[in-house]
Amino acid sequence: MLKVAFCKPREGHLFPSRQRRSPHPKSPSFLLTLRAPKHTWLCVAWLAVILTATFLRFNHIGERPIHADEATGARITAHIIEGEGYTFNPHHFHGPTLSYLALPVAGVRGESAWPELTLATLRIGPAIAGLLTCLVPLLWLRSLGGIPSLVAGAFLASSPLLVYYNRMFIHESWLALFGLLTLTALYRFGQNPKYFNAMLVGVCLGLMFATKETFAISALSWIPAILVLFSLKAPEPGGHLSPLRLIPRHLPAASLAGAVAVGVGAVWYTGFLSHPAGIVDAFKTFFVYETTPGHEKPIYYYGQLLLWPKAALGVWWTEIAVGLFAILSVYLAWRLDHKKALVYFLAVSSLVHIAIYSLISYKTPWLMLLPWAHTALLAGTFFIHFAKLNQITRSIAWGCLAIALCYQTYQSNLASGRFENDQRNPYAYIPTSRNAAQIGVWLEAIQVLPGAPPMRPLAVAGEGHWPVPWFLREFDTVGYWPNIKPEMATYPVILAMPEAAAEGRELLADSHLSFPRSLRPNLSIELFLRKDLWALWQETFSE
Repeated sequence: MLKVAFCKPREGHLFPSRQRRSPHPKSPSFLLTLRAPKHTWLCVAWLAVILTATFLRFNHIGERPIHADEATGARITAHIIEGEGYTFNPHHFHGPTLSYLALPVAGVRGESAWPELTLATLRIGPAIAGLLTCLVPLLWLRSLGGIPSLVAGAFLASSPLLVYYNRMFIHESWLALFGLLTLTALYRFGQNPKYFNAMLVGVCLGLMFATKETFAISALSWIPAILVLFSLKAPEPGGHLSPLRLIPRHLPAASLAGAVAVGVGAVWYTGFLSHPAGIVDAFKTFFVYETTPGHEKPIYYYGQLLLWPKAALGVWWTEIAVGLFAILSVYLAWRLDHKKALVYFLAVSSLVHIAIYSLISYKTPWLMLLPWAHTALLAGTFFIHFAKLNQITRSIAWGCLAIALCYQTYQSNLASGRFENDQRNPYAYIPTSRNAAQIGVWLEAIQVLPGAPPMRPLAVAGEGHWPVPWFLREFDTVGYWPNIKPEMATYPVILAMPEAAAEGRELLADSHLSFPRSLRPNLSIELFLRKDLWALWQETFSE
């Protein structure tokens, strides 16, 4: 667009338009520049990012069968909703923010008890967290600029990893949001190490603490990053300070941030001060927490998941573009000596996060949400070097970016749509079978048959039964045992996990019929239905 200027003619000049002098700021002139249109297009682009992020995270959000981890969180949430309060368990589960932040949504939707909870209600909170995560780059506008912030937001909005797990009732979506906010506050503190900025860091870090114990990994990862940032800042009169000299200088502010973080965490872990021992248990969890076996992965697992192209379901799954733009940004910052402090700060934060998680043998895809959000923000910084690149390179970069964003959106739509529950989907981690989701539906249908005896008590035998309790939440009497007991021969329904199934077939052969049901990939359970109920079901539907 051309710049058009309307100015008062100067005396003695017949053709003032040929003059290249700018009008005086106080002169009665009206100047149309490229600035307003540029801002308009940025706003339009951000609107597109927001709409894309919203659609990918909220579309049919309640249709995927509930995951085992979602079901355990749902039960904790139900206890709070039903007035039983909250008590943190340092051996299992995670922080309380996931459940507490679900309460307003449940209240708006009128769900006030365990049987009333729906998957959509539970998942709306994490989806909102995912949407807000996409908007965090707006807080970096002054540091990054308009285009880099927009690109970072677009990478976050379209990432298949983030989209898939933003649609689940798990802690990591909130952890990613609070973690990216902490990173933002930490950079602000690095630029201006005042106590107010240290308090902002503490508040955000405290929210991470209240969400999940893995916040400690992030805190460790940011230590070298902030030291790099301080080291590369503009030199003071005495020159650059070494990290060892910087530590004592900023120790009081760091102590303040730590104290605020503990205080914020204490409010949540104590059930808003109703259970004081909760904060002790919050620190105790670092020593007694028990991980579930079967999640051990090789060191290259996360690199293979996110970067290495994988052919499955007719799609090549990869988010390699984010990694490539991030690497190129670090290279350009070094090569051009441009914005090194900012880029290196983000690069060290991202790299140390990924390295620590990769060295830990326990691995699940959702643990990468926060590290990958760091990497997406770093990838956006590639475009702060844009003005220093030649026209051909810029054109290639724009083309690659457009292809990458379109392809990421395409993958996200498939991963969270058609293939959301397919175990061949690389983002679908131990999904619950749709067959299992029908267990409760079938039993409820039997319960309302004319002449059906009371469907109580129900029994679940064996370990690792989640999310079975979610499917049985409509029934008021359900018991859980490690194995089958002889007295269960009178129970209307017994659900047996694999280790209890053989015993069930032996003890219940005369009283029940056995129906195998798939719970998760390569894991089936046995549903034992009492013979009189089966006869009633057959009689009803044979007429």
